[in-house]
Amino acid sequence: QLDLLRRAAAISVRERAELYVVGGTVRDVLSGVMPIDLDLVWVGGTGRFAGTLAEELGGKLLSISEFGTAKLSIQGGIIDLASARSETYERPGALPTVVSGTIDEDLARRDFSVNAMAISLQEDDWGVILDPYRGLDDLEQKIIRVLHSRSFSDDPTRILRALRYAHRLGFQYEDETAALWMKGLAYLETISG
Repeated sequence: QLDLLRRAAAISVRERAELYVVGGTVRDVLSGVMPIDLDLVWVGGTGRFAGTLAEELGGKLLSISEFGTAKLSIQGGIIDLASARSETYERPGALPTVVSGTIDEDLARRDFSVNAMAISLQEDDWGVILDPYRGLDDLEQKIIRVLHSRSFSDDPTRILRALRYAHRLGFQYEDETAALWMKGLAYLETISG
């Protein structure tokens, strides 16, 4: 995976894009767990970046979504690739309105602090961890903490993810997150198929 990341980073330089490892991959690596799949975010470059990456890494582009995300199959593994973005929600349970953004905006839209970290793959700061929401502290303390009070109303599926993380990772809810989680249960009925 490290070799694959180095090759992807070299392609991103040529394509004038910044590339970061993000989300669950960062959480798992920092927890000492070997990630099965890789979560990557790119900033800049062109809309063809996902296809270019798949082609040059000898893989296959499996899907592209309207939200700026793509799924690639490379060397028997999966790469979830997303364009850095910010999101707004018209109402609870609505699909997001997505706008291209910076890595900081992308981390700010994430579900929990432990998933709002990134590792830079840029030549000048390779391996530097971006942690604007104290995810490392929460990871050490095994805490699930939302980034803002609208988290569960913006995306009620986060209620289910919080439950899954608590069970699978043995994490506890931070107090305010627990209160928001309880209030947010009503939003589960707003989720569309």
